[in-house]
Amino acid sequence: MKPESDTQQIRKAAVLCCLLLCSVLLGGCWDRREVNDVAFVMGTGLDKEGDQYRVTMQIALPGQLGSSGSTGGGGGTSGTKSYYLESKTGPSFRGASTEEQRAVSRTLNYSHRRVLLFGETLAREGINKMMDVLARIPQNRLSSLVVITKGSAMEVLQADAPIEQYPAEMVRELNYSYMKKPRSVKLLINSVLLDGIDPVVPVMSLVKNGPSNLKDKKTNIQVDGLAVFRKDRLTGIIDNHLSRFLLLGMEQAKETEIFIHPPKGRGYISVHLIENNVHIKPYIRGNDIRMTVHMNCNGNVKENETDFDISNEENLKWLEQQTAEEIKRELGEGVKVIQQKYHSDVLGLGRAIITSHPDEWERIKPQWDQLYPKVEVTIDPVVHIENIGAVTKPFGVKKEQIQNE
Repeated sequence: MKPESDTQQIRKAAVLCCLLLCSVLLGGCWDRREVNDVAFVMGTGLDKEGDQYRVTMQIALPGQLGSSGSTGGGGGTSGTKSYYLESKTGPSFRGASTEEQRAVSRTLNYSHRRVLLFGETLAREGINKMMDVLARIPQNRLSSLVVITKGSAMEVLQADAPIEQYPAEMVRELNYSYMKKPRSVKLLINSVLLDGIDPVVPVMSLVKNGPSNLKDKKTNIQVDGLAVFRKDRLTGIIDNHLSRFLLLGMEQAKETEIFIHPPKGRGYISVHLIENNVHIKPYIRGNDIRMTVHMNCNGNVKENETDFDISNEENLKWLEQQTAEEIKRELGEGVKVIQQKYHSDVLGLGRAIITSHPDEWERIKPQWDQLYPKVEVTIDPVVHIENIGAVTKPFGVKKEQIQNE
């Protein structure tokens, strides 16, 4: 048998050394952290109390995530709720969080935080200072959703919210049902830093379900409209009615229904908008700035409680025109409110100038704050109704009673 050469022996020795070195990387539990030593924060609420900041954290209790009859057992996590609230005050966001860690026997972990709630009072003073720690510490998720609460954020996090395991989870789901692209920490900060557009965030509040005489009432969370900002400061809250149309103008509407009166008689025809596209076209002549908001909307008829026949082509065109007029009227009213009362450019009129006339923007940028409330905005919607439903004529109405014009 031919003996191995020196080259082959060196090669084998090198391979063996590589294998031995790789084994060093497999000894990997030296920095482990047991789950029983970690407290997972699902949601955080921030409020202002005098010159102090109150931070409320909703911490998951793993022992309560099983069956409804579970009595806990996850290392001291027994109780009736699937979460535990810890709330402390401090001179800053981080200062209050540090105080909370001193009162919790487990290490607070923020990598699973879903939502961040700002109390209305704090949001009116500005949220930029609160955002610094979120970006500075990698464990904080920039995908956490942001909402503004009417009243205290701590109270909203104390809701029963019986349909979800955590109130924080209900806040998250309400965000996704309200807007196409909910405002995360990252999106919020981007809109604060961008020229020509201001942030907008959903508003939520604590409510009691059912009539006043109902026994065993539960507290729940509901969406109450939109919070509009000027840079990082909350300037106003738009109610649910106008906020639906502002969301249309921002291409963020998720579920919008418009109710139209028939030409004669009583009742409503409900048009559900399922899709809309927006294009803002600016016209600039010196300091005279005009904007046209072009909108293309598609919708379906969800309900017809009138005796008006919408299966007729002419009548359907009438319904489309009336729906467009309603959008034009209500969105126009919403634009006046954000322009003249709150001075908040949530539609991004400034961005429209930046993208189409960048040279003009450089000229008017220093005086945009003064020019924006005076911009003349024209709403130009076009509505196309794609489907009127399985029943084409008013259901339960006799033929001779149906309106055809």
